[in-house]
Formats: sequence, C-alpha cells, structure tokens
Amino acid sequence: MNKLNLPRDEMAFRKIYKDLVNSKKITTVFRPGKRLCGDFRSYCLGEKITIRIIENVGADWAKVEPQFDSNFKKQIEIIGTTAVKIKEFKKVDFEGSSPDVYDTKSLQHHLGLIYNLSIEDVGDESVVTKIQFKYI
Repeated sequence: MNKLNLPRDEMAFRKIYKDLVNSKKITTVFRPGKRLCGDFRSYCLGEKITIRIIENVGADWAKVEPQFDSNFKKQIEIIGTTAVKIKEFKKVDFEGSSPDVYDTKSLQHHLGLIYNLSIEDVGDESVVTKIQFKYI
C-alpha cells in the first residue's frame, strides 16, 4: 500500500480526543507497525512535535490527506517509544492512553477502526509502537 508522506513534526488526533488532548490527559498513543526513530512516520526521543486535530479524515489507500482544525495546536516532547507485539503489552502500558484503549483487545479494535485494518493486521503477533510524550 502506498502511504502519504505527512509532516514528521506533527501528530494527528481525531476530533473525539480533542478535549482529552486540550486538558493534557492523553500522554500515550499507539501506532501500527514499527515506528522507532528513523522508521517511516516515527518519532525520536526528545523530539518536539505539534499535536493537530483532524477536521476531515484522510486515507493512505485513497491518497487523501487529512484536513486539520486550523485553530488547534499543542506542543509536546517525545519521552518514550517502544515497538512490540500486541500480545506483549501489559496493563501498565495503557496508562495515559485514551479511555477507549485499556487492554490489548481494545487496542486491536481501536487500531482497526482508526486505520481501517483487518484483525489479521492487528493480531496478537502484530508489532505496534507505543509513543509516550509530555506537554510543553
């Protein structure tokens, strides 16, 4: 699948998470695949990133870029990245995540919905990257 080349210094969130980001309640996110420093769509420790809220969803498969809320930007710093198989995540790994992602099954469902992936694409053996950050 071709993937859009989106800005490396941004992290996008859906509208449903805007209040949680605005109140600095989300400090952990998960992204499908290995996204450690240097990988495609990765983040590096200490990197400063701008959080954006998606106004209109994009899609890699359709080559449609997301459109963002032009009035919303928050700055964060990456403080941790880990790429492991979904089955290796423990309960503590979900601390700081959105309330709909609290264990491996909810993570699989969440990634499937957000990224339009099949269960095979987000199965127990699939690699997922956990990204932790702090607000600046």
